[in-house]
Amino acid sequence: MVDRTLLAQVLRLDESARRELRAVIDDSLDDGFVHPDDAAVIDQRIAEADAAPEDNVTLDDDEHEVRSHRHVA
Repeated sequence: MVDRTLLAQVLRLDESARRELRAVIDDSLDDGFVHPDDAAVIDQRIAEADAAPEDNVTLDDDEHEVRSHRHVA
């Protein structure tokens, strides 16, 4: 929850100061965070793909396969 007193102080700043504050706040956030459970799933899928590279399909091949099964009316 946002502290209302702090918010009121921020809103009294001029636009330039608010933009600078926003940049500082954005820089303080870890946008690259991946939850450990999600990281484990990603690692597992990478290991599976590496273990059976012959099972991998290029995007172009996959799109070609999908298009070949479409019925045009």
